[in-house]
Amino acid sequence: MQLQSMRDEEKLINKILFLYIAAVGVSGWGFVMIFLNGGVRECTFLLTVAAAAATKLFENALGTRAKYVYACIPPTLGAVTAAVSCTNASAGYVCLTHYYFVATLLLVPYYEQKLIKFSYVVTLIVNAGLMLLFPAGFLKLHSVIGWIFTAIVYTILLAVCCFISYRVTALFGMVEKKEEALKNVLDQVQALSDELYTAGAALSSVSDNESASAQELASTSEELVERSNRLSLKTDESMGNLSELSEWESVVADNVEKVEKNSRDLLQRSKENESFLNDLHTMNGEVSRSMETTNQMTQELSEAVKEIGVTLNLISDISSSTNLLALNASIEAARAGEAGRGFAVVAAEVGTLAGNTQESLKVVQPVIERVQQSVRQITAQVEENFEKMHTQNEYLSNVFQGMKDMGELLHVSVDAVATMGEAHSKQSEVIRRTISINQDIAESIKSENEHYNSINQMAESNANDTTNIAVQAGSINEMVDKMAALLKQE
Repeated sequence: MQLQSMRDEEKLINKILFLYIAAVGVSGWGFVMIFLNGGVRECTFLLTVAAAAATKLFENALGTRAKYVYACIPPTLGAVTAAVSCTNASAGYVCLTHYYFVATLLLVPYYEQKLIKFSYVVTLIVNAGLMLLFPAGFLKLHSVIGWIFTAIVYTILLAVCCFISYRVTALFGMVEKKEEALKNVLDQVQALSDELYTAGAALSSVSDNESASAQELASTSEELVERSNRLSLKTDESMGNLSELSEWESVVADNVEKVEKNSRDLLQRSKENESFLNDLHTMNGEVSRSMETTNQMTQELSEAVKEIGVTLNLISDISSSTNLLALNASIEAARAGEAGRGFAVVAAEVGTLAGNTQESLKVVQPVIERVQQSVRQITAQVEENFEKMHTQNEYLSNVFQGMKDMGELLHVSVDAVATMGEAHSKQSEVIRRTISINQDIAESIKSENEHYNSINQMAESNANDTTNIAVQAGSINEMVDKMAALLKQE
């Protein structure tokens, strides 16, 4: 905001310089042309107007350099005008030096010593240079001593302008610092006022709350006394119940001990039954394996009987073939006559042997068939017994697993009973401690009743204090309102 204000002031002073340079150029040219019979050369006055207009046109592009251009226009084009246009003995051009002085004075509002010194140096250099090149025009304005005096006055004017710029800048700096400090103080006072107002409002609110709380505290304390009396009665009743519970504790302890002992005995019996079942399971396994062996032997016997039957059939076939051969041999022996008689005897004996074999086979065949029938019946019975034994093994395995699971459950039950016994012991201890705590509570309640009475008295005293606090809070709020009004006036 401050930087924008300085820029706005600089633009205003640039505008003043532009108007001053343009006005002096036009009025000087008009004066010379009207009153001094000026000619074409006097039109150099208008160069200052053209230069000021060009500077005004490019002022935004030049920025902060525009003021330096405005400061150079009067001494530069004024010196050119003095050198070119001042061809007569008229004293009207003496105003050029005044034109320099006023232009320098107009630079003071910029409050930049650098700008004033720059204008001074440009004025001396340009005028001294043109004075050496065109002495006639300058000497008609002033004599040498006059120019020296003018230079001295201009130097003094420079010193005065620089001093004024320095002092004004210093004063502005001090004012800004004081203003900033004053602003900080006012901000702090305002903040303090706000805090004081907030504190006053809070204090007033607290006083109201304290007053209500004091009344509520008094009412609550009376209610607490009543509740404390009822609680004392309940505590006495609770102690009676705990005493009765303590009497039953011994009965529960005896029953828990009996349950634990019976559970342990049952667990021991379960372990013994498990051992017996384990032995039975082992023996049953051995019987099962023996049955498997018997079944296998029966199968082998059945196969052997089948093989005997096959062998008997083979013998029967051989006997039939032998009998047929004996008959053929007898026929051939009869054909041979006397020579085949001996062979006929042998053939007859072979036929007789074949016949005996056939008779024997007829006797053995029913026996073999009865043996095969018995073997088949034994095999079927053994297989049936084996299936029953297998089913029995499954039942025994299930019973064994059930007994094992029951043993585990009994073990868990025994652990639970033991844990219940420990819990009962801890419960008994807790009951004893609870009785002791209830006794302490009863004594504390009696002591608290006395404290509640004291609290009731303190609540009444606090009510009076909160009334005074409310009055003081109102005074603080009035002070804050007055301070806020004064700050608003500032």
